[in-house]
Amino acid sequence: MRDKILFFVAGFFVGIAELLPGISGATVALMFGVYKKIISFINNFKGISLVFPFLVGMVIGVFGFSQLVEFFFLNFRQWFDFIIGILMIFYGTFLVLTNISDKSIKNYLFNSFIFLIAVFVGSLLSQISGIEVQKTFLLLLVYGFIACSFLIIPGISGSAFLLAIGVYPEIIAAISNLNMEILFPFAIGMLTAIFIMPKVIYALFKQYESKILVTFGGFIFGAGFIFFS
Repeated sequence: MRDKILFFVAGFFVGIAELLPGISGATVALMFGVYKKIISFINNFKGISLVFPFLVGMVIGVFGFSQLVEFFFLNFRQWFDFIIGILMIFYGTFLVLTNISDKSIKNYLFNSFIFLIAVFVGSLLSQISGIEVQKTFLLLLVYGFIACSFLIIPGISGSAFLLAIGVYPEIIAAISNLNMEILFPFAIGMLTAIFIMPKVIYALFKQYESKILVTFGGFIFGAGFIFFS
């Protein structure tokens, strides 16, 4: 029962996180310790008793708080940026420090190199802006796929990507008003990513878990500093 409550609460905050530009829902899942089980479930469909409350919490977080998040995003953006930035920097540091150590000097240096590259990539992806895009059915599907792929990778925010390409306000408004003309193709793209990307991550986790977590930590750490720029 305790695990089900944990997954529900984690899903709730993951849902809210996905509404906020700059913070990845996968980062929140890592913080709650449910990320690996969610990725594993998507690949082998075992553990539905835990994943179901996670999904319920996520749906409540998204649809129950979309209007509130939209309000605070428009009126208190600086406070959002400050709090999220601090959380991401500290958690990214924690994730790296707990996974970077290795008895082999060679592996330690390699993990350190991975971390630096991930910090750079995380910072770069978080600063993408000024892209002019169209909002056709096919492109909304593509945006949903990319945004959901970023949702699955800790440290890279799907919402930040949507904000960068100029469709974030439309997506938030569509969720608030249940505008299916926008939500339907976007959701198809997200579902496609959900069935493809976790398989790639899961396969990498099985062989390179510590290196993957160091990479995620670098993404989170690098993206966190963007909130203070």
